[in-house]
Amino acid sequence: MEKSKVYASLALLVLIQVSNFHLARSGDICRLFSNGTVIRDPDSCSQWITCIDSVSHYSTCTGSTPFFDKDQSKCVKSLKSSSSCSISCEGKATQFVADPKSCKGYYYCSDQETAVYGTCPQDTHFNATTQMCSRLYESDCTTSSFEYCNIVKDKVNFDNLQACDKYHYCQNGVLLDKTCSNLYYQASTGTCVSKALVDCDAHPLPTDVCGKASKPKENVFVSDGATCRGYFYCAQQKDGTPDSNPSWNQCPQDKFFDSTSQMCISPNSVKCTEDRCDGRTLNFVVSSTTGCRNYLSCSNGVTQYEKSCGNLFFDEELGGCVSTVKTYTVCTK
Repeated sequence: MEKSKVYASLALLVLIQVSNFHLARSGDICRLFSNGTVIRDPDSCSQWITCIDSVSHYSTCTGSTPFFDKDQSKCVKSLKSSSSCSISCEGKATQFVADPKSCKGYYYCSDQETAVYGTCPQDTHFNATTQMCSRLYESDCTTSSFEYCNIVKDKVNFDNLQACDKYHYCQNGVLLDKTCSNLYYQASTGTCVSKALVDCDAHPLPTDVCGKASKPKENVFVSDGATCRGYFYCAQQKDGTPDSNPSWNQCPQDKFFDSTSQMCISPNSVKCTEDRCDGRTLNFVVSSTTGCRNYLSCSNGVTQYEKSCGNLFFDEELGGCVSTVKTYTVCTK
């Protein structure tokens, strides 16, 4: 087959479309970004992602503007030479060039300046040597790793999965971190909010959570310092130092962690000042305010408001205000 016909056939086979493999990727990248954020697809230099409700929605650059510029949030004819997606058609007219971010992607240089994007059919990879799409077993391509600052523009906040109180942003292409002060970072809004509003599975370690070098805490449970249910387990270390990576867990619904008994017990027996609606199945629970006259309104495990029974006491079992004196541990001195 003539080379020109091979090119034509290849172009017909690889109509620009979003690859199916995106749907199978575990852990949608948009879980890190606030609603409406636009980023370049980590797996392609020509596709971009719009994050809507933590779900990725893909679009593709076509025609004479085949590259997505993450700084301008638009399709462009070419990218800066410093870009991780920069390719050149100089001296490669009527040839195909591999997409540096995708095993399936390629660019057809219709002349020495114009590149047109395309992708290989399912279960094939582009082979720059043969200028054709090859079956997977014939390919030695591996998708290159990416850096966040290559796909998101500067000053856009996004989640740091290593700790719930931290978030990332890029400055001049460099990845930096910030910490929320006594709050947690909420990816969906891109802001620091009350800890109770964030479903956290990476609570930051409290200072000296497992003790100091002179007196380490060994084989004990300690509060996570952020919730009423959560706790860390400090395991004994062979070298006698404090556990630097204690495991986190939490009590079941309607139980709070008690450091004294080292058990999960009735919430009203635990003096915890964090959100007391966390993990509760009741709509109204007694507040920690001294006097046992106040109660909290709970919705989806988060406190909505606190109200007082006035001269009466709050009975959690009845879910209302009563004249009988109540002396829950949580609200007595």
